[in-house]
Amino acid sequence: MPTSRQELIAIQKRLVEELKETIYQHVGRNDRVLDRYYRDYQQEFRQGFERPASRREILLQLSRANVAFFGDYHTLRSSQTTVLELLADLRSQHHKQPVLALEMLRAADNHHAQRFLAGRVDAAEFRRLVHWTRSWNFPWQSWGRFFDFARAAGAPLFGINASLDGKKGELARRDEFAADLIAALAQLYPDRLIAVVYGDLHMAHDHLPAQVAMRLAEAGGHQRTVTLYQNSETVHWNLVEKGLENVVDYVKLRRDVYCLMNASPLVKFQSFLNWQHRASEMVFEGPAAADADVMEELLLEQIRGFIRTICEFLDIKLEDPDNFELYTASDMDFLADMVKRGLYSHQEIKAMKDYIAMAESAYFARARVLYLGNFSVANAAECSARFILSELRPVSREAVEARDEFYARCMVEALAFLCSKIIDNRRSPRDGAQWRALVEQFGKRKRLGAVQKKDLRVGRAFLKHKRYEARVLRSGEYGNPPPGLYGLPANDHVALTRALGRTLGDMAFASLSAEKISRDLVREAMKDDVRQPDQCRNRYFQFLRLCADKAANREEE
Repeated sequence: MPTSRQELIAIQKRLVEELKETIYQHVGRNDRVLDRYYRDYQQEFRQGFERPASRREILLQLSRANVAFFGDYHTLRSSQTTVLELLADLRSQHHKQPVLALEMLRAADNHHAQRFLAGRVDAAEFRRLVHWTRSWNFPWQSWGRFFDFARAAGAPLFGINASLDGKKGELARRDEFAADLIAALAQLYPDRLIAVVYGDLHMAHDHLPAQVAMRLAEAGGHQRTVTLYQNSETVHWNLVEKGLENVVDYVKLRRDVYCLMNASPLVKFQSFLNWQHRASEMVFEGPAAADADVMEELLLEQIRGFIRTICEFLDIKLEDPDNFELYTASDMDFLADMVKRGLYSHQEIKAMKDYIAMAESAYFARARVLYLGNFSVANAAECSARFILSELRPVSREAVEARDEFYARCMVEALAFLCSKIIDNRRSPRDGAQWRALVEQFGKRKRLGAVQKKDLRVGRAFLKHKRYEARVLRSGEYGNPPPGLYGLPANDHVALTRALGRTLGDMAFASLSAEKISRDLVREAMKDDVRQPDQCRNRYFQFLRLCADKAANREEE
């Protein structure tokens, strides 16, 4: 009989293959040149990886290099985020200044980029001047950040794409054109890192890197290059086979070649499909009017599929799994509509507005409405889990004690996070070490913004509760909880219960995979009656005891 982990892996592989088949149906197959580029790209990973690496090692290699090739998956926001974060750390930790060489911008439009960077035109005018929707058309919310970085860091920025407009041999000619410019930049800025951000298929050794190496050799002198791929599906499944997919974020493939893992194959490919339907991974922009019906149906189908998958794995039977409506951040009229229908009062709606301003997803049981604040695979999966939880738990409008309500929210967040990892196993919450670092950083500052002040309050409360948890696990007694914990203001209450719940959910998923927690227990917890005194607190600590090992206990103390 397969283990829980084996079943989870099978589910994730099936979802990825189904998604890839959907993409093929949209974009077609049998582009001979593109297929060759894809085969060359895949060849880079067929020998597996040499060993796990570290962020520290990556930064050290970048600090010693003249040119760095960052393989990019254009529709995946985390792909661009990773590059920007590495370059920021490179500047602060190694004092290495970058020069940005970007595929997103045609070289012919560099004069427009300089005007934009200098503030002589705004973002909307810049996009019009460079014909953004025709020449690039990937989410500005992701790509515009490179200009923000260039301004803040004083980093030169250049477009290196050619203006070929579909001419024969375009892929190879684009590589040759970009290689000429990259080599020239390396000569022009010998003491800086030329950070090349280009599509991952171009990064196979025999394509853009080889073209650049040839030109650098012709120019003479020693020039070192580093290649950083991102989110190889092959590497992901290799890590899964070794049980390392949740602990290894960087691998060394061979000398001066690495792969960075920040998204699962499902998230990566889903971002492409979303882009095709005019949505972007992690930033829900709202579809254009002509695409609204298509986008709504896409989101609905994805969430229905996630609901079916979660229920299948946990062996849950829902009476009517499709009985809900879906709303997103692009349509907030549903709140007023729920008042008109007599489902909620004006006061309740006000509280809901405050809640969804802080939350990424919600389910309003009386109206049978799912709300998706921004679209990502993880968020949609979490949203699906909230619907399942609401269907399984007893319905009641009775008020409960503050402590019971606190742990009820913690358990909802824990179970929703656990279920979301059935779909997207690479997501992770902010852990105790990160909360401690945040408290140390913000606690020393005299002037903080409103968001930073809230994060500081929540971080301190999170760490207090973790110390309380350690005491309870040692003594077996619930006495002396942190004062004021259960009566926090609404926004702090939501943020704290989400932080605690997601941390527990992450641990519970790992324990479920390792057979320390059974699917029967997860199902039982999803059906808990929150009106019963201490039901959710007992369940929270039951999960915590089953999840915690000696190392975890030491870390929390």
